[in-house]
Amino acid sequence: MSSHLEPLVSVVIPLYNAQEYIAETIESVISQTFTNWELLVIDDCSTDNSVNFVKQFEGQDQRIKLIELSDNFGGPAGPRNVGVRKAKGEYIAFLDADDIWVKSKLKYQINYMLSNNLNFSSTNLFRINESSKNIESQYKVSGLLNKIKGKSSLRDLIMGNFIATSSVVLKKDRLLDFNEDVNLIAVEDFYLWLEIFNQKGNRYGYINEKLLTYRVVSNSISERGTCKQEVKSNLCVLKFILKYEKWTYFKQYSIKVASMYIMGVFNIFKR
Repeated sequence: MSSHLEPLVSVVIPLYNAQEYIAETIESVISQTFTNWELLVIDDCSTDNSVNFVKQFEGQDQRIKLIELSDNFGGPAGPRNVGVRKAKGEYIAFLDADDIWVKSKLKYQINYMLSNNLNFSSTNLFRINESSKNIESQYKVSGLLNKIKGKSSLRDLIMGNFIATSSVVLKKDRLLDFNEDVNLIAVEDFYLWLEIFNQKGNRYGYINEKLLTYRVVSNSISERGTCKQEVKSNLCVLKFILKYEKWTYFKQYSIKVASMYIMGVFNIFKR
């Protein structure tokens, strides 16, 4: 696909105090083999040197735009919504300020979506820690479960969020707002995926290629991999079921919560 035929992709990065990682994250966008993109970095009132790093990139590449918010949202939902509203692209791609894309990520994903007539997709990922060290070995069990779990339907999503936000590309006309409810901070993306999957005409595809390097940061607002996030995820599902009266999924949800409780008790006695 030649560059002049490539659809415009708007990349949205919510930024808050990520001076250690933001340069590497932006560089991973600049190095994409897919070139028809714009990058919107939405700064949520950072107090470190993050903004200055972004300004340096903005001065070097006209595709990069920094948007500085006057008030702090307290989470990534608000900045993402601002970015989407400012976006000019036919497609929206999300990227967190501490994650990194593989060079072929956008080209592979856009071609896959066009070839399969999809309007929403996400990819597999590779995990590193704050020091960029490979920590995949810590996720062997979850990796095995991930391989055998379905990744296409609303039922699959209710059983566990398999969509990494930094891997998502979707048509802008499919997007709803991220919910800015403070009770959904760290799982507002999961709630949005549930709502999009519930829409008529949703055509989703999971790409089982590790096109995202996902940084697990211990003090991240997303609280990735923690018990607290699991509880919030379950509340997301319950809120979704009640809002849309999806009673057929309630039994499935109950089994999931019970299984989580049993595993928690097992781990306590295992210590």
